[in-house]
Amino acid sequence: MGAFFDKMTLRYVDSSSAFYLRTLFMLVIFVPFLLWKYLPTRAALLGSNKLASVFILSSVVVTMGGVFFYLKAMSGGEASKIVPLSSTYPFVTFVMVYLFLGESFTAAKLIGTLLISGGIYFISK
Repeated sequence: MGAFFDKMTLRYVDSSSAFYLRTLFMLVIFVPFLLWKYLPTRAALLGSNKLASVFILSSVVVTMGGVFFYLKAMSGGEASKIVPLSSTYPFVTFVMVYLFLGESFTAAKLIGTLLISGGIYFISK
């Protein structure tokens, strides 16, 4: 449903405004939860390896960058093509975790990932 609401939003505001409004609304909604969980979150962060902060920040930057470019694409294209193409992350994740995290490589994982990616290819044509 999120992609539907994104496309509806883009009828009324440009993609950059949609991105910043989305971020603003997320802050308004989640700040109370951040305040409520501040102490345990702070303790978890202080007790973790310093690289955890780097990975969390990297995740935020990459995810928000993805959202920004997704909204740019949605503003100029068909949602029925953009949404499947923006869902190619299973293949990227499969390759990255195999190469960098040493997760096991199995034929079932490869076939499943290729079927998902193949389905995305056919839907977006």
